[in-house]
Amino acid sequence: MPVDQTLTLSGDPQSCVAQLLRIAQQQAILAQTAAAPRMQDALAELEDALADHLAALSNAAEADQSDAEASGAAERERRSWRPLRAA
Repeated sequence: MPVDQTLTLSGDPQSCVAQLLRIAQQQAILAQTAAAPRMQDALAELEDALADHLAALSNAAEADQSDAEASGAAERERRSWRPLRAA
């Protein structure tokens, strides 16, 4: 039976994409239980592809963070959020 669902995403665009991919992956898992054999296969492949994409996003975020740490950009960003002190 169809179920009406409302989704609310939060965060930056990258985190919204990751949230959508996780939701799609969960729905693919749920849909496999009631699906015919060929559809189960297709849904399993979709689930695997979504897992690969989520891993790629995670790896890219880690690599970007490593690059920012190495270049000093991450430290400059952290310092920009600290309040200024009177001399």
